[in-house]
Amino acid sequence: MTDKIIQKELSYQVVGCIFDVHNDVGPGLREECYQKAMEHRLAEKGIPYLAKPRTRRELIYRGQVADIFEPDLVVAERIIPELKHHPEGFAPENISQVINYLKFWKLDLGLLVNFALDTAIIERIPHQPGVPALDENYEHISAVVQAHHQPVLRGLRHGLLSVLHEVGLGYAAKTYRALTQIEWSAADLNCAGEVVVEPIFHERRLPTSPITPFVVNGLVCMQVDAISDSVSARAVRTMQTHLRLTGCEVGLVACFGKTQLTIRGVRR
Repeated sequence: MTDKIIQKELSYQVVGCIFDVHNDVGPGLREECYQKAMEHRLAEKGIPYLAKPRTRRELIYRGQVADIFEPDLVVAERIIPELKHHPEGFAPENISQVINYLKFWKLDLGLLVNFALDTAIIERIPHQPGVPALDENYEHISAVVQAHHQPVLRGLRHGLLSVLHEVGLGYAAKTYRALTQIEWSAADLNCAGEVVVEPIFHERRLPTSPITPFVVNGLVCMQVDAISDSVSARAVRTMQTHLRLTGCEVGLVACFGKTQLTIRGVRR
């Protein structure tokens, strides 16, 4: 099935409502105005929908709230339109946001809509997840891993694979950070997720800075990313900086990408 025929008839109806709203209301208003106009137009057309805050749902994992999702609209329990007013155009996080919603609601089509320009801009976002792959490489840390690192690394890997198995791919990094922290805490790993470091330049202290990796049991830096199917050179270099500043010898970067979970070992 191609994107062109996903929810074909219903999506055409929703797109018609979008253009009706843009033509009548015009650009330059708050997103809430377009939200209410869309609700009114869908109701006029007899198209069933849910609108926020009635779309607000919690992602529960191991009995804890890992994240909260609240799409603008869920139409006929089949399509999620997300409404924006961005004169500068869509940002990558807007697409990620829609994919998050589609994954959570188990739907296959989102419509990312921008009401800010001369005409309504609509980007169709299909979501048809496949079986996720796993790509692991620990070659770069093999020489520095010691006996006391081994149980921590095994626990981290087990938690990553558990989240992959239970949840799959498709969420943003923020969500996976919450999911993995819940998983690792259940395995009695101490994950410090709000670490602040004190960088030094030429023996002068620089302003303190928060960093994004977990420091696990004081031994391993663990970075959780999403979206990309690979670990970039920038991610590796950043992890090396964080290893130096935290005093850890061993780091892992895990990326829940579009088609696979990638895990890379990083050393200072």
